[in-house]
Amino acid sequence: MEENLPSPDTAIQHSDTPSGEKRDTEFGLVHSDRVFLISACLCCLILFGVKWWNASSGGQETVEIKHLRSAESLFQIDINSATWVEWMQLDGIGETTARNIVTNRETDGPFISINDVQRIRGIGPKTLEKMRQHLSCESCESEMK
Repeated sequence: MEENLPSPDTAIQHSDTPSGEKRDTEFGLVHSDRVFLISACLCCLILFGVKWWNASSGGQETVEIKHLRSAESLFQIDINSATWVEWMQLDGIGETTARNIVTNRETDGPFISINDVQRIRGIGPKTLEKMRQHLSCESCESEMK
């Protein structure tokens, strides 16, 4: 019984699949597989192109944002009505000194002038000059007039 087997040197051009489609032996794919593979490659190329286009600013010009200079605001407190929390906002004044200012003002009376703030222990001429621009005294000005 001699079988007719193809020799390894002979190429099979087509073989039938169970569904009846002819299989191309060059790539081992049926027609629908090749269509799917080509479609998937085209989709990948399109998505890559869209991603590249978006990454390169999407055809839009770059917008330059110009920042305005910051405006300085002058924080001022009234020396005879400011709470210890407001005093703490000033450079060189900690919580203890701020509480001492308010306590002294309540026990010894209001300040007569901005220079009178130096009666508080811990506030000397240098500290007063550093924070003078932030101090005001409404009751002092009305008494002087």
